[in-house]
Amino acid sequence: MKIISQETSKRVCDHMNNDHIDSVHKYLIHYGKISRFDNAYMEEINNSYIKINYDGRSAIINFKNEISEEEIHSTLVTMIKEIKL
Repeated sequence: MKIISQETSKRVCDHMNNDHIDSVHKYLIHYGKISRFDNAYMEEINNSYIKINYDGRSAIINFKNEISEEEIHSTLVTMIKEIKL
């Protein structure tokens, strides 16, 4: 089983929320099928999914496969590229 530590989750979420919030919103719209929200941010990332908080609710976006800490960046980049196709 691949493990993503809480420290890494916090670091990645902080980075995404501070520097790539547009991508977080695109993940929520495309993969989470949530089209209307006022506020959304990445709350957690683990080996199986991303959790995005929107307007006090949570959306879980499952990965196709389990990922490791080393695969986080490439996975998130691949996911955003899939949206733009």
